[in-house]
Amino acid sequence: MHELARLPAHERQQLIDGFVDRVFADIDDPDALVIAEFMREMPPRLPADPTSAQVDAWIELAELVSDDDFQHTMRQMVLRGGSDNRIEFGLTVRPVILEHARPAVEKGITAGSAAGRAILDRIVPADLSDSESQALLEWLDLVAEPRVERYWELLSLIDNRSPEPSSVPAFAWVAAALRAHR
Repeated sequence: MHELARLPAHERQQLIDGFVDRVFADIDDPDALVIAEFMREMPPRLPADPTSAQVDAWIELAELVSDDDFQHTMRQMVLRGGSDNRIEFGLTVRPVILEHARPAVEKGITAGSAAGRAILDRIVPADLSDSESQALLEWLDLVAEPRVERYWELLSLIDNRSPEPSSVPAFAWVAAALRAHR
């Protein structure tokens, strides 16, 4: 495994490019292709003298992108994302979820409780149609995948940046609240 960390930069890039190629193979959705290009341009760049944390993060990342199950999960996200509102949800709903659901998770408020319903009503309009609610629920299930978030955390660690606080628990909380109350 430590040999992975010693790979030359071009071989590390090939590992990431191969992963992105497998995940986005035969996809012609313009939004997905923008994401694929972004993922190719954000390769992990280990410094000449990496810290042990950066080496560990690179090893974990190499294992993750080589894992067939993770590749399948990412591929399913891409395939399922073609006709949904993922960009709209990501831009409009995500900040509201993080503003309201993250504190609910931190305070231990149960998604199915009356307090959970009140918080859900601040996030999701009560008059949202069944089809819109279903689309939102499908999006939440996609973005609540911990390994996908871990992928982005590892890139941050390798680049010596602090990862963002986890958003997965907030997304999962809202999905549970939607299932409980709508």
